Amino acid sequence: MNSERSRSLETAAWSGIVGNLALAVLKGTVGYAANSKALLGDALHTAADSAFRLQDLFSKGGTGHGVLARLRNGEKVRTVISVVLSILVLMSGLQLAISAVRSLSSPEPQAPDLYALITAFVALVLREALFQFQYRYSIKHGHKAEADLYANHERYSLYASLIALIGMIGAMTGKAMEWPALLYLDPTAALLVACMVLRKGYLMVMNTAYQAPARPLREEDSRGFMETIQRVYGIVTIEHFHAQEAGHFITVDVTISVNPRITVQEAQQIADRAKNLLLTRFPQVTHVQMQFIPYQAGYPYKSNHELPDNDVSSLLQ
Repeated sequence: MNSERSRSLETAAWSGIVGNLALAVLKGTVGYAANSKALLGDALHTAADSAFRLQDLFSKGGTGHGVLARLRNGEKVRTVISVVLSILVLMSGLQLAISAVRSLSSPEPQAPDLYALITAFVALVLREALFQFQYRYSIKHGHKAEADLYANHERYSLYASLIALIGMIGAMTGKAMEWPALLYLDPTAALLVACMVLRKGYLMVMNTAYQAPARPLREEDSRGFMETIQRVYGIVTIEHFHAQEAGHFITVDVTISVNPRITVQEAQQIADRAKNLLLTRFPQVTHVQMQFIPYQAGYPYKSNHELPDNDVSSLLQ
C-alpha cells in the first residue's frame, strides 16, 4: 500500500536524522575536548545534514501521518521551522569560520590529541554504515529516486569528513615532527568545512524561498479521484472536493454525504474505505482529509411523512 511505502520513506529519513545528530554530538564533544577545530567543523557539517533532511521532510509535509500534517496551520509551521533551521546552520557556519580564522592568526595553533583522530575514524565508519543501511532500506522499499538523491548529498558529507581528517593528521604530524607550519592544517580544514556548512545553509535558504507553493489541481486531473470516491459503497454524493499539489505530492480534502439513517460508526467506516482507496490507488496522494455529513435532500432518502404523498420509490444504498 502507498501508506506503507510512505511510512518506510519517513522511517529511513528519521533514522538518518537521528543517527547523524548522534554522530554530531559525539564528534562535537570530542572535538571541543581535544581542541580540534577540524573535528568541530565535521560535527557541525553532520548536524547541518540532519537539519537539511529535516527541512526537506517538513517541506514535503511528511507523508501525511506526522503531527504537522494534522495541524490546521501546518504549512505555516513548516515554513517557520525551515527558516529557523536555515538561520541556525548559517550562523553556526559563520561562527566556525570566525573561530578558524582566529586560530590561523594565532602564533602557533595547538594540534589535536590522538583520541580525536580515533573518534573521527570511528565516526566515519559509523556514518558509512548508516548510509548503507538507509540506501539499501530505501531501495528495498521502492524509493530508488530518494536513495540516489540521498547518495548525492552524502558525497559532500564524505568530503567534509576527509578534509577534517587530513587537517587533523597534518597538525598531529607537525607536532610530532616539530614542523610548526603543519599545525595550521587543522584550522585550515575547519575553515574549508565552514564554507561547506555555509553552502548547506544557503541551499536551505533557497529551498525555503523557492519552495513550490501548493496549487489547486485542475478539474480534469481531479476527475479520477472523484470517480474513485464515488465507487465506494455507501457514498451518496460528493458534497465538496478540493485537491492541491505541491511538487510531486497531492493532498485531498473531501466531504461526502451518506445515508442519514446509518450510524456515525458506519459512516466513519465508509469514509475510511474511501480514504484508504485513494491512498492505495494513487501513489502521489500523501494526505486525505475525509469528512462526512448526512444526505439532506428528499431524494433518494425520504422521511416517513413523505411516503404517502409521493409515488417515487426510495433508492436503497
